[in-house]
Amino acid sequence: MAPSFNSSQSTPAEEGKCDQSLWNHVYNPQRLQVVSPCKSVLGVIESKRVEKDGDYHIRVKLDPPFSNLINSANMKNQFGDLVVEPICVNRVTQADAISACQNFHQNISIPSIGSHVNITGSYVLDKEHGNWAEIHPVTSITKIP
Repeated sequence: MAPSFNSSQSTPAEEGKCDQSLWNHVYNPQRLQVVSPCKSVLGVIESKRVEKDGDYHIRVKLDPPFSNLINSANMKNQFGDLVVEPICVNRVTQADAISACQNFHQNISIPSIGSHVNITGSYVLDKEHGNWAEIHPVTSITKIP
């Protein structure tokens, strides 16, 4: 999907631009249907948790202009929030995800719950979770003052 990229750190994106090389580190990428290769959204972080695949699973309540990005699976399974997943941030304990993050760590700061943020990344549907909408992988998360 993206050109080969070998680095121990990802580089911050320019505002509104996506780092397509992050796709080299998404495990089992065919589970994600790309709707838009690069999208920026605004919203408030409602929750965040560490996943076994090394990603964060963050729920974001989108600002009204972006509410059209939420679908029925998000309403049913994610409290009406958009799922946002920065990749390879944490320790990987899921066997089939280890190789995707090997020799790579995404250097990204995750603002605290309640923060108003601007998030940029690929807008996808997660086919393994009822097609809920996500930004995955995330290129950048910026706290809005």
